[in-house]
Amino acid sequence: MKVVLSFSLILVLVVAGAAQRASELSGYLLYKDKSPAKGVVVSIGNFNVVTDANGYYKVTYLKPGLKVVSITPPNKATRSFKVMIGTKPTQKDFVVNW
Repeated sequence: MKVVLSFSLILVLVVAGAAQRASELSGYLLYKDKSPAKGVVVSIGNFNVVTDANGYYKVTYLKPGLKVVSITPPNKATRSFKVMIGTKPTQKDFVVNW
């Protein structure tokens, strides 16, 4: 009986965990002239990443839903955009002009 109860509890936890899987947002951050915006901080809530030399960013462990993405280049004003994060990885490129 204990084995059945333990197995049932584990099964419930696995199913609940699978239902709440995190997603991710990735893409490229480019300037208006299409050159990569490198070294720019991309923030969603408490998650912060910095774009690489190609302007690429990837934010992981996000819950699906509407999020505000804040983009802050060195010595420039922050720009914010709303993005819908899906249950599967979401790609969103940004072209900004500071």
